[in-house]
Amino acid sequence: MPMKMDHAAKVVFVLLFLVLQGRSDDCGPEEITVTQTTEGRSSNGLDFIIAVQIVNTCSCTIRNLHMKTDGFASSTPVDPSSFRRDGDTYLVFDGKPIHSNGKFGFNYTFDHTFDLTPATLTADQC
Repeated sequence: MPMKMDHAAKVVFVLLFLVLQGRSDDCGPEEITVTQTTEGRSSNGLDFIIAVQIVNTCSCTIRNLHMKTDGFASSTPVDPSSFRRDGDTYLVFDGKPIHSNGKFGFNYTFDHTFDLTPATLTADQC
């Protein structure tokens, strides 16, 4: 007669397996926080310098982060390796990895802030 695992042992086994396996599917756009702060006026005196900080609050490294924004513009060029249009979204940090609790930032200038909403990302196994 084969040995039967009791229910508690099965639960412990499954939990241990999940911890060791990693759960990157838990990382989604909701794990990304975006803050924007006004850093003063640009050289033209009309627009604000706006600092954007993006934080990966997921326990996994993410990459290929895309943001949704309507009508984004900057009166000074934004480094395209930091933030660039990619179809109907904007690619952040050239799609490079942002580690767990890692931060990435860039500046733009305009007379108001734009809503920057995380849209899609790829999460590594962790």
